[in-house]
Amino acid sequence: MLYYPVIQDIKFPDNQRKEEAQKRLELYHDIHELHTLNQLKDFSEPELLQLASLNIVKKCINQLAQTYQEPPRRVVDGTDSDKEVFAQIVESSMLDIKLKQASRYTKLLKTVLIRPVWRSNKMDLDILTPDFVDCEWGDTPSELLKVIVTNWGSLGRPDEVTFSIWTAETYVLKDYRGTVLESIPNPYKQVPFIACWDYAPASDFWLPGGDDLISCQLAVNSKLVDLLHVLRHQAFGVGWIRGVAGSGHLRVDPGSLVELPEDGALGFESQEAKITETIQAIDQLLKWTAITNGLPAASLSTDPVEESGISKQVSNSELEELRRDDCELWRTYERQLFDIFRIVNNVHNTKKLSDKATLSIDFFDNKPVISPTEQASAWEALIALGVISQVDIVMERNPDIATREDALAYLVELQQERKAITNEV
Repeated sequence: MLYYPVIQDIKFPDNQRKEEAQKRLELYHDIHELHTLNQLKDFSEPELLQLASLNIVKKCINQLAQTYQEPPRRVVDGTDSDKEVFAQIVESSMLDIKLKQASRYTKLLKTVLIRPVWRSNKMDLDILTPDFVDCEWGDTPSELLKVIVTNWGSLGRPDEVTFSIWTAETYVLKDYRGTVLESIPNPYKQVPFIACWDYAPASDFWLPGGDDLISCQLAVNSKLVDLLHVLRHQAFGVGWIRGVAGSGHLRVDPGSLVELPEDGALGFESQEAKITETIQAIDQLLKWTAITNGLPAASLSTDPVEESGISKQVSNSELEELRRDDCELWRTYERQLFDIFRIVNNVHNTKKLSDKATLSIDFFDNKPVISPTEQASAWEALIALGVISQVDIVMERNPDIATREDALAYLVELQQERKAITNEV
């Protein structure tokens, strides 16, 4: 259990929310043992059981968070200096990697905060999860008034805990007793955090949702333990012998002979272990989990089936709709992030982003995966209609070819190679 000191700045410290967030993060990052043991209270000695887990939380979350499957195209409308400064910010903050992780955590936790920060003479980006953050907001959740970040320290001792308290006017650092260690005016004149939600909030800042995925994860882990227990203790026949006194420890190996009295008997009794039923139950849980979270059942099936590109497109229709909604949300978050990047950067850096600079974001088009045969047929049909040429196909297959002139030169080179090979043959 986490340690949560109460200081006067937190009106209602929601420890249950924080512990639930920590639990989800642990399950996502393959820390399952303690949570699985809590599910095995029916056993007299659960710690003696063979534990097992399949991480369906990570599998589902990574498939649902498709916004940053590929880095978006970001265009700064401003001066050459603005473009150069933002390119440096993207590189130093590892923006694509951080936002991809932030989008996954948002799917998992429903509410996450991100914060641009000036660190080691360059811009960086922090992802803050609900297990160590408290917030106060105004009339709407998007009106952040105060953010309190719990800093746990390196050793995890209660006396190491400090609190960073941000408002638009001040930054205050307090220790675990509430004693002020530092208090300065906020140089940014606003709370330098962006709230990222999995869906648009109505009234509550910390969004609900996702309990079904966590419940199914724990249920699958529990059934896997049951399966291993059955395989170990009930899947084998039990030997028996009758009519021979003192034969309780008799061992019979393949090829050995045993002398029995006239009325003696020797055999094995098969236990009817529910192995098939247990495996079917696990498989069904996986499929139900996928479907209820907007994923095709085949994405978590233990019996993968080869699908055509059209079939995949149909089965992923709900996922595509979710992705379109996510793109609109994250387009807004990126613009807010750009504005706070500008504020923080301009306070600390001599190279400024101008006030008139704006950012536009173009997320990639998620194309269905189709077989080479289907792709070739589609290209032939489009060429026959006069919609595309072979130059377009070359540029699609090789994004590193930037111009149509280079693509045409590449085609000419291929034709010359084929001609040379044909003449040699």
